[in-house]
Amino acid sequence: MKTIFAFAVLALMSGSASAWDINTTCTWSKFYGRTCKTAVIADQPRDLAQEAAEEAAKQQRIRKWESFCKPARTYDSEGVIRLIYARPGCEFGRSE
Repeated sequence: MKTIFAFAVLALMSGSASAWDINTTCTWSKFYGRTCKTAVIADQPRDLAQEAAEEAAKQQRIRKWESFCKPARTYDSEGVIRLIYARPGCEFGRSE
């Protein structure tokens, strides 16, 4: 059993990590037979300023929702944590 597990781990680790995707598309024609085209798609560089702006906007939406809905924790009869909201529709994402 340990041998099978070690074999599986080795197989998973043997694949190389790449910074691109390889896309192969094959078509078939009765005149040309099978033709394949391989394209390498490089990863787009990360825009850290854009990611920071998106994170700031996300945090602002969360603060807006929390100030509108005022979620509070309660425990039901079985001890499960439930949230109650100050306004209807907040459990569906309403924020105004």
